[in-house]
Amino acid sequence: MNTSTRIANTVDTRFRPLSADVTRPRERTQETAQRLSLIAMRNWEKALTGVLALPAAAALTTGAAVLFAVSILERTFEMAETTIADVGRRVGEDFDSHGEPRDWSKDAQPS
Repeated sequence: MNTSTRIANTVDTRFRPLSADVTRPRERTQETAQRLSLIAMRNWEKALTGVLALPAAAALTTGAAVLFAVSILERTFEMAETTIADVGRRVGEDFDSHGEPRDWSKDAQPS
């Protein structure tokens, strides 16, 4: 008998289809592995995107903080301007256009 024929016959006799009880758990395991692999790839993409987005997030945060500080400073100047204008209105009646105290006795006399 030929050796190659004997090996071919041995392989044919050893191959038997497996029962569904054996193949189902393996198929489920394979599907779970594929899903986990996909989830892992997505998480790696998010991680890399996050690392690349970190400088942009830091720049945006810094810009927002600077704009917030500028708005507070602007509001402070607005309040100071309003207060000074209010004081000027109240005191303005007591002073003439040159800043000298107004002499109410002169203004009261008819010219």
